[in-house]
Amino acid sequence: MITEVVIKRLDEMLNPLGFERQKITWNRKIGSFIDVVDVQTSKTGDTITVNAGVFHSDVHAKCWGNGIPQFIEEPSCTVRARIGQLIDGKDLWWSLDATNIADEVVDKVNTHVLPFLEQMHSAKAMEHFLMKAQVVKQKYPPPIIYLAILKHEQGDVNEACTLLRDLKKKTVGAWQDRISRIAETLSCS
Repeated sequence: MITEVVIKRLDEMLNPLGFERQKITWNRKIGSFIDVVDVQTSKTGDTITVNAGVFHSDVHAKCWGNGIPQFIEEPSCTVRARIGQLIDGKDLWWSLDATNIADEVVDKVNTHVLPFLEQMHSAKAMEHFLMKAQVVKQKYPPPIIYLAILKHEQGDVNEACTLLRDLKKKTVGAWQDRISRIAETLSCS
């Protein structure tokens, strides 16, 4: 199957760079960061795309309060992007019928995904990425919480606390409880 060819080629590229694979997801630990690359198959099973992200273990601990999973899945990352977003801001899916799909996927991962991962190895870069992605306007709590924690880590306590306070007003139930606990951890009054 063509997906297996893509996985094999990605293994050949990513394993020498320190990545380890489980199923269709690769992880590489660098300090408190874990780089993640995964291949996603469409619901119809006839196309694939690549997702990438960087997991910040300190941010995770402050947000979720639990230990770090043995292996990180892309949705758990602090910052996340699809390959098309990194190339030209458009979603990109490859048809499994396409010729040279493995060559193209490997080339795009090498030229766009790997540089993205390398650039995200600092709290400042992650903060900038989340700000540019306008996560506050999207209203999904985790990226906003991550942004607040990253701002707090860099000494911007007032902005971090304001983000959490504003987010708490827009959420209900368990999110409000979690946001309150995080605000307390960050010493927001």
